[in-house]
Amino acid sequence: MSLRMTTPPPHGGRLEERVVRDPQLAKRLAKGCPVYDIKPTLSDKGVPVRNVYREIMSTCYGFFSPVEGSMKEAEVEKVLNERRLLNNWIFPYPLVFDISEEDYKQLGVTAGDRVLLRLKGKPFAILDVEEVWRIKDTTELANRVFGSPEKNPEVVQEAFNEKHPGWVIYKSLNPVVLAGKYTIINEPKFRAPFDRFWCPPIKSREEFQKRGWRTVINHQTRNVPHVGHEHLMKNAAYTGDIEPCHGILVNAIIGVKRKGDYPDESILEGHEAVNQGNYIKPERHMVTYCLWDMRYGNPLESMLHGIIRQNMGCTHHMFGRDHAAVGDYYDQFATQTLWDKGIPSYGFDKSICEVEYGLHIKPQNMREFWYCPVCQEIAYSESCGHTKQKEKFSGSFIRGMVGEGIFPPRVIFRPEVYKAVVKWWKEFNFPFCNQNYVVAQEQKLEVDLPDLDV
Repeated sequence: MSLRMTTPPPHGGRLEERVVRDPQLAKRLAKGCPVYDIKPTLSDKGVPVRNVYREIMSTCYGFFSPVEGSMKEAEVEKVLNERRLLNNWIFPYPLVFDISEEDYKQLGVTAGDRVLLRLKGKPFAILDVEEVWRIKDTTELANRVFGSPEKNPEVVQEAFNEKHPGWVIYKSLNPVVLAGKYTIINEPKFRAPFDRFWCPPIKSREEFQKRGWRTVINHQTRNVPHVGHEHLMKNAAYTGDIEPCHGILVNAIIGVKRKGDYPDESILEGHEAVNQGNYIKPERHMVTYCLWDMRYGNPLESMLHGIIRQNMGCTHHMFGRDHAAVGDYYDQFATQTLWDKGIPSYGFDKSICEVEYGLHIKPQNMREFWYCPVCQEIAYSESCGHTKQKEKFSGSFIRGMVGEGIFPPRVIFRPEVYKAVVKWWKEFNFPFCNQNYVVAQEQKLEVDLPDLDV
């Protein structure tokens, strides 16, 4: 038995890349198709909470493999009941292309038809419709997506409601679902700074091989890094096989986020500042992202993160306290429970790495880091015994300091990272996401599209 690990296979066995790069073929595929202009999903308050274009991008570039498009009703039911696709591979969330009844009547399509999807007024992708179905009750759907204290007592602590961003996304869906496969026919061009960090699975796997990274551990983020995050990356990376992981991949989630999160541009350039400042060597550290409007689903979100990063070629994934969480809906270590021993009420009586059709990426479950004034260093909670003297890293406390224009002490925030925050603060007139930022982002998006005459 070899002691050395190798790159895991894509989830489902092969990477899906559904991108046409031949303009003549693209024109033939789109010829004569009814046209639909993609619109953001709006909450009851009229605020954008999701844009399906991000799901189309992540599907067509292989991040969500083996998913190929908008799910049929039977597949959504299986995902909700078993957290599995119709082909039995595990998957946490329903992914659907939803439209209003009015738009459906105007389109006039049915199973067997093809729809040309436009983004920012230009051709973007096609959807080959295999089924048209309706969501009967979006509130019921939202409740089923995330669970409840009654049905999932192992990990759910309180009922989901309008204060939970992911619940709001599913509650806000349109009733008509066009199910079928997506194909991008007009490849978007990313705006700065997003263009520097775009690295879909086929490219990331090639890059890992080029760099000689046999083992790679992923750091999931929706935040600008403080020093606690930095030490999480450094220490979690000591896992591996016969030696620590060769590479540390930062894969940020880019899309609509909740009020108070950092802007996407700050997140990417903040993490970039860590290796530019040589706090982690650039040779060992790589910053990328995935397009996804976060559901903040804690253990369920972690399953999606594992799928994304396994598809990218990572061998390991670090998980800390309150992974991808908001509020107190889940137990703070629910994600680690899922990866350690499973959550039976979600359909897993053992780790999702041990179930049939499960994941091959390995979890590295970490507790937390704090500053210890006695040890005079950043310490791991399971190693340092000075629990009464500990000074915990608090993201909300740091954001409070940033919001007041106070440079946090170097021991908790690198000056290069703070500089990146200030750069985008000047650009947006506020250091964090707010309604103005979200609305503006959904108008310009992360991409522009070339002209394509169809």
